[in-house]
Parts: sequence; C-alpha cells; structure tokens
Amino acid sequence: MDILLQRNWHISGRLEENELISEATYCGTDRELTARLAVETKSLHVLQAFWEVYRSPGLAVPQIKEIFNLKGLEAYLGCGNELRQALSFLNNPFAVGLFSEAVKGVIQSATFLYKDRGFLSSEEFEKDWTDKFKGSCRYYSNLERVSQDWYEHIGYDERWGNLFNRTKTQILSRDKDCYILTGHLIDSFHGIAAELFLNENGLVQKSRGMILRAPDKVCKEAPVYMTNISGHNLLSLSKKDIASLLGGGQGCIHLIDLVTDGAETFRLSLQKI
Repeated sequence: MDILLQRNWHISGRLEENELISEATYCGTDRELTARLAVETKSLHVLQAFWEVYRSPGLAVPQIKEIFNLKGLEAYLGCGNELRQALSFLNNPFAVGLFSEAVKGVIQSATFLYKDRGFLSSEEFEKDWTDKFKGSCRYYSNLERVSQDWYEHIGYDERWGNLFNRTKTQILSRDKDCYILTGHLIDSFHGIAAELFLNENGLVQKSRGMILRAPDKVCKEAPVYMTNISGHNLLSLSKKDIASLLGGGQGCIHLIDLVTDGAETFRLSLQKI
C-alpha cells in the first residue's frame, strides 16, 4: 500500500485574559496554514484576525497578514457569507474553509462561556442551543429518544484555559487499483471515523463509518447512511449532495464533514502535488 497524501487540521479554543483565541491550523503534504481569531467572550465579535502561510506551492518566505475585514464579525452560526466576502481579497481557496474551522472552534468553546454571554445557567444555555440546532443532526432530530443531555455527556459545565480541541485527519492511500480514503475526527466531545474505497475515477465502491464517542447512543445510529454513498462518483458530489445521501438531519454532521473533506482530498491528489 502506498500513502499518497496526508492532511491534518487542529482547531483549539483557549482563554487568554478576556479573549477567546480560536486557532485552526492545517498541515498537509501540500501546505501549512493557520487561521487565527481573537474573539470577545461576551459578544463573540472578532477583535483581531490573522492569516498565516508557512508552506505553500510557490511560497518563498512565510506570510502573516492581519485581516481587518473580519473585525467586528460575530464568529458564530450563520456568518458564512460575511466570511466569504471578507476573505475574497486573499484569493486563496483554503482561506474560507480554514477560518470556518476557527469559527467552529468558537462555537464549540461557547459551551463553557455561557456566563460571559449572559446565560444564568448551563441549563438555560443548553435550551437556547437545542432550539437553534433542532432537526440539524441525529441527536437534535430525536430529542425524545435522547437519554442524556449535553452537559451530562461532557461531565461538567465549567472549564478554564483550554476550552476545546479538535483534530481531523485525512489519509489517501492506494492498494493496486483501489484508492482508500480514511478520515478521522476526534475532539473534546466526539470521536468519528469514515472510510471510502474508490476506483481511479472517484467511483465509491464501498464505504463505512463509525462513531466511537458521541453525546448519546442515538448518535451511533447515523453511520447506517454511509452505505448510501457507494455507487456514486465522489468527485461529482457537492457538500449538499453528500449531506442528503448521509441522512441530512437524521445523519451525523461530522460524518458529512469527513466525507466532504475526503472529496476535497481526492480532488487535491489529482493536482499532482
């Protein structure tokens, strides 16, 4: 078996005085990049943002740019269009995706910022969170079947210093004429894996997923939808297509993300980096 391409992301949220620093670093065979947000903990508005390029095709020396266009942005749900507009001047296809990962770091860290944000208790924050996410995934589409709430899963509702960590990994390998895409996500709250077997044209011949750790046992039912992607050409599928095949609101958001990352990984490999 030959390893063709490795891609890794690390997302972290940590408190530094009165700011949340959410940092998303991508380190792959192809390049090394960081998107960094300094966010006010009460409003989740961006105070500073930086784009850092350490390794990239054609890069002579590292580049660090402050992104003034992002100042004042609420780094939370629904900010995607503003992100795209603010980052368009970079003309870098990786920028929006990596800053989106940094925003996810803010969203996940908010679990432990409920007091700063004006909620009287973790129960009040969880109700607000549930209202926003209702119907979005296996957990929030089956609340009547859920046996434990969010903070019961975590085990506590306060955390200091480091608030959140997430690592995602994509590995593309080849065994004779079979291409194998393996994706893993492990973070402070979840453990997810996906594996796709493809031919050289991107046709999915077999697929499977596993949820090792999740907020509730109902989440572990979501991998049943992974078989739906078999027989489809991964290169022709949009994220919306992948989400639909993997169950939509009855599926797992993180499995959808892993398969979407896998499609990007396979496309990137075709560029002969």
